[in-house]
Amino acid sequence: MSALNHSIKLACALLATSPAFAHDWNSARPDSHAPISVMGEHTHNAGEFMVSYRNMQMDMSGLQDGTQSLSAQEVLDDTGNSYMMAPTSMTMKMHMFGLMYAPTNKTTAMVMLPYLEKDMDMLMKSGMTMSMDSNGAGDMKVGALHNIFSEAGQRIHLNLMMSLPTGSIDEENDSGAVLPYAMQLGSGTFDLLPGITYSAQTADFSYGAQAQATIRLGENDRDYTLGNRVKLQGWGQLPVHQRVSLSVRLAYEDWQAIDGEDDALNAMMAPTADADLQGGNVLTAGLGMNLTLPAGNRLAFEYSKELAQDLDGPQMSQDDSLTLAWQFSF
Repeated sequence: MSALNHSIKLACALLATSPAFAHDWNSARPDSHAPISVMGEHTHNAGEFMVSYRNMQMDMSGLQDGTQSLSAQEVLDDTGNSYMMAPTSMTMKMHMFGLMYAPTNKTTAMVMLPYLEKDMDMLMKSGMTMSMDSNGAGDMKVGALHNIFSEAGQRIHLNLMMSLPTGSIDEENDSGAVLPYAMQLGSGTFDLLPGITYSAQTADFSYGAQAQATIRLGENDRDYTLGNRVKLQGWGQLPVHQRVSLSVRLAYEDWQAIDGEDDALNAMMAPTADADLQGGNVLTAGLGMNLTLPAGNRLAFEYSKELAQDLDGPQMSQDDSLTLAWQFSF
């Protein structure tokens, strides 16, 4: 066993001696699952299944260069570039279908398939406006969650996931022109999604933290690779009723610019077509609620809002997002 695993087990064993953790994990509590925007945050006992559906919508409005906000008109009027158009707003809707099954108490297999709907409005240099859209299946996520510690109201598991390139990177508009990077439905590459999740449940509340990464493997068939990503988040939850808990969440995410470029896109046409303007980082906060229902059903929602972001721009800035979900365990 590695020194890291020894250190994790020792730290958790010391925490477990506290009276606050002197009980077994209660999976019936509404706060036994993390806020619904956290993916792969819980495991199941041997033989259990869970099916789920998430409906997520994220809105983006305006542009940002570093920490400075810009309008589309300001980007077009800037004599330092010759863009012919710039985005004004974007909406992304995702329908996420999930299946989990635990063959053992230590390991839970997991599959997630998203269906995406994207819409973007553009302002042209002539003053006219236009819109573009794309929709279809995104990249499928497959893998497992593996428990490495579970004792006295605390759990640690590894997120051992991979993303498969099932989403299209060949989306076009009505005239046959390839849509910009943000309007595509997948990465076009196999991606590793490693992570680690810690959860703790006391008699009165629960909390947790998760670190995840997205590591792109190779180059897609359009000669580019989306940037790697890192996401760190923590949350706290308070049961306010036998079936209801409220949550707060803070998340920081950083992503790199695109390596390479799609030769079908003209980087001088719009900032959305420039592979060098796709990196950045964002700090978001979320407020949510979990609700347990009879017969293994759960409902959940979370509203998230960006607190700060620093973008390699001009680039579309995030505004807010809403996630609604249903889960059924049996």
